[in-house]
Amino acid sequence: MSAIIYSILKEFYVEIHGHSVKARIMSPINHPDTFVFQTSLFYKSNAEADAYEPASMFNSYANAERHLLQYLETFQNALDLGGEVSSGTAF
Repeated sequence: MSAIIYSILKEFYVEIHGHSVKARIMSPINHPDTFVFQTSLFYKSNAEADAYEPASMFNSYANAERHLLQYLETFQNALDLGGEVSSGTAF
């Protein structure tokens, strides 16, 4: 398996209910029109056993940023309603 090198375009640091969440939007250097995002923590709602890991490949930066911000908002809403935090991507 070959390594994929990413350019980090933007990083976010958010605190949600005392949990530090790091998020970043990246683009593979060999596919400049593909964008992905990662978060350091995922959330679990109290109705689901598994953590919610978002689909994170997009064809525009604006879509990646919009989905990431929506994910962070949903993360906070899930914790407001009694959800749990799960480990995400280590970076």
